[in-house]
Amino acid sequence: MNLKFLFGAEEPPESAAPACDTCDLSPLLPVNGRPVLECNDIHFSYHDGLPILSGISFCIQPGETVALCGPNGSGKTTLLKVIAGLLRPDRGAIALGGAELTRDAASQAFRRVGILFQDPNDQLFCSHVSEDVAFGLEGIGLPKDEIRVRVMEALKLTEAEHLAQRPIHHLSLGEMKRVALAGLIAMRAPLLVLDEPTSGLDPAAMRHLVELIRHLNRRHKYAFLIVTHEMDLVPQVAERVLVMETGRLLADRDARGVLTDIPLLEHARLEPPAITKYFFEKFKRDGTPGRRLPLSVEDALNGD
Repeated sequence: MNLKFLFGAEEPPESAAPACDTCDLSPLLPVNGRPVLECNDIHFSYHDGLPILSGISFCIQPGETVALCGPNGSGKTTLLKVIAGLLRPDRGAIALGGAELTRDAASQAFRRVGILFQDPNDQLFCSHVSEDVAFGLEGIGLPKDEIRVRVMEALKLTEAEHLAQRPIHHLSLGEMKRVALAGLIAMRAPLLVLDEPTSGLDPAAMRHLVELIRHLNRRHKYAFLIVTHEMDLVPQVAERVLVMETGRLLADRDARGVLTDIPLLEHARLEPPAITKYFFEKFKRDGTPGRRLPLSVEDALNGD
């Protein structure tokens, strides 16, 4: 695609990017009030017959933020592929926005769920940033003017508008993740699935991504399913936690309930947030194990 398709000039004019506070890239929510994702008794095995998913059931409501945690081999990646329609479950049903994800509907799953892969190189394949953000919009046949506005709004929302004409191979890892996320936002899918979103990021890029996730959720009401091994990230971005172990759902509770349940985390081979672990051991030494455990530095400073 020629970049002038979007901008008609060597550099995008200021008027092409509406102010973030006035743009509308809010998700297209289900009209029937149904959850954005429903997994009902999902089972899946590969050709060797070994069960990878065994009876997974949960749902995510519009605007909800959920973390999916578990050790390597617990089935998290396979579950994501099933949710995206890339794999068909052996048994059970998945619904996206109230519409069952059948074999025929799988090719349209991207309209209801956007997935940010752990390595953005796996989903950025156009030569320049604006082309890549526009790719999905072209695929659903939107008018050129609407594509141009959505692209610039999405890039502005992810603070990547200055990258609009940058070649993809000139981006840092953090910039690539923001651009990939901009492409998902432009589609306005109500559920965004992020696979290890902070993997490989430096602390500054990680903080930027956390703030972006919070903004998209609180201001624009996107729902998130965030797969992560970084347990310190969980209390920053999720209000609910799913814990998987050997293909089964071991826990589905609020974030505090999971992150302060040290025996549960040890059983699932997961570490609590560093500060939670520190105070758990401190309270145990002090003989006050029943005190409320902090999930973050802010919790500890505020005495929560």
